[in-house]
Amino acid sequence: MYETGVDHRILKGILDWIQTNALRSNFDFYFEEEPRSHKDSQRIYRGATLLKVAAWLDHPLARDESVIKRTLQYQDESGGVFNYIGDDPKDIKRPQTIGALDTTFFGHLMIALNQRERAISAGDWVLKFVEANAKPMSESGVLYCNMDLNGKLLTDSDPDDPNSAINLVDRAQPTWQTGTIMAYLCSLYDAMRTEWGFADSEAERFLKGTFPVLEFEGRMPYYTYFWPSKCKVAWGAGELLRVLLKYKKGTPELIEKAYNAAKNTVVYTFVDNQLPFGGWVNEHYPLSKSIPEYYYDYKPIKGISSVPDKPTNNADVKTIYLPAEEITGENLAEMKSAEKGIESYLNSYMDLT
Repeated sequence: MYETGVDHRILKGILDWIQTNALRSNFDFYFEEEPRSHKDSQRIYRGATLLKVAAWLDHPLARDESVIKRTLQYQDESGGVFNYIGDDPKDIKRPQTIGALDTTFFGHLMIALNQRERAISAGDWVLKFVEANAKPMSESGVLYCNMDLNGKLLTDSDPDDPNSAINLVDRAQPTWQTGTIMAYLCSLYDAMRTEWGFADSEAERFLKGTFPVLEFEGRMPYYTYFWPSKCKVAWGAGELLRVLLKYKKGTPELIEKAYNAAKNTVVYTFVDNQLPFGGWVNEHYPLSKSIPEYYYDYKPIKGISSVPDKPTNNADVKTIYLPAEEITGENLAEMKSAEKGIESYLNSYMDLT
């Protein structure tokens, strides 16, 4: 809603409601009756997103010292960020793995809060994650999705788990990973250069960290773009396109690959999957390859989707049910990033004529 230009008074009213109704005594955001997949698994992912918008709007939530203190507990000394650390701020329960999603979303919040050291620390973790995956991506066509607390890439995975690694064959997998990595590293580079006064030589490593990820994304089959969780690629590719052109970085080939990734996500993931009422269907995000939800086809035919519009029996056990409102909101924000990037791309051609 913020990215699409909704009146800020409405957004502040929503944040007021969240502050009154969803902020718990431990200064996390959730409802007790929620399924575990949202209440726990997405604990910092949700909180970081809410607080980022609150910071942009200068809402009191982003200035609440207790809320920020609790949020900072999620960052490990390595710079990576846990998704869930238990409910007691005095008894931190550290998971044994860290992934890019929570680290990058936490990093965006740190940029919004002007917490430079925290933001750069998260960026350094993401760089190590990319570097650890560089050889698997280039040689095996695989991106592994988690590292342990010592920074070791976890390459042993359950063959029934579709979320421990990304390959260049399967359709239903966490293909949002490349998008969220590119989006954060670009945003961090941009903030370091524009807002914090770092020299290019100090910040460039973060921008360059997106290049092997973009190369990997450029090898993805077209049918992977019909999967709704491809959505974050529009964000990452759009940001990369915008930043490359803003700072006159990258080769023409690299810029073209960023454009293609943004365009493909907009055309196939968003436009082709959009329903007549303007939104998108809910998603049954699979946690197993041996369930029917793993094989759902999200591409509507003549405006009709075959995807069930309610949680299935596997909800919160082998799937995460994401309602249509959540999918629609996310898609709109990511389309805006793609729009900004593609606009920069088109303007660069206009400047040449």
